[in-house]
Amino acid sequence: MARTTEPATDRRDRLLDEALRLLAAGGLQAVTHRAVESAAGVPHGSVTYWFASRDGLVEAMVDRLAADCERRVRDLAHDVALAAARRGPAIDVGSFARALMGWMDDGREQHVARLELELAAVRDPRLAERMTDAALVFWRLCEPIVVAAGSRHPQRDGRAMAAMVDGLLLDRLAHRPAGAEVVEAALAHLLGDWSGTPERPSHTGDPA
Repeated sequence: MARTTEPATDRRDRLLDEALRLLAAGGLQAVTHRAVESAAGVPHGSVTYWFASRDGLVEAMVDRLAADCERRVRDLAHDVALAAARRGPAIDVGSFARALMGWMDDGREQHVARLELELAAVRDPRLAERMTDAALVFWRLCEPIVVAAGSRHPQRDGRAMAAMVDGLLLDRLAHRPAGAEVVEAALAHLLGDWSGTPERPSHTGDPA
């Protein structure tokens, strides 16, 4: 019987899969060369061969998470943008809340892995730059939504919307999951009128 050989790209993908699982389960400190190679069942030295260094592995994980986010969110963001353009009672907040909660729950491991990287970026300026570049994917997916809702500053408001969604995600992951009514209430505000957002930040001076 002929021996099958694993395609090279499959081995690289398997290393990334296992690295992300380790990241979600134990944080960035759990992602070592040996731990990833052992979990993937590949020879020692495979991480160095494919990613050169641990930093290279971390950058590849960031790229994978960004690509997965774009793939999973693109259609939902498109549908929400169309609904926001219609305004008023035409927006079915309940259905979008269910879709958003499904996105949060189905990709739990990936979400935890990304948030672990976000937290690590607080203390690592170079990683912060990489995470900012990766976040642009999500911010840009939100831009058509805020434009449809009346925004005149899509880059700023798209980022603001993405930050709000991340807040909902963290709340769902870190606490006892809120009921659908909480997510629906948040979405009702998120899908509201963005035309009244300020032209520039207001400064009120000294606190009262």
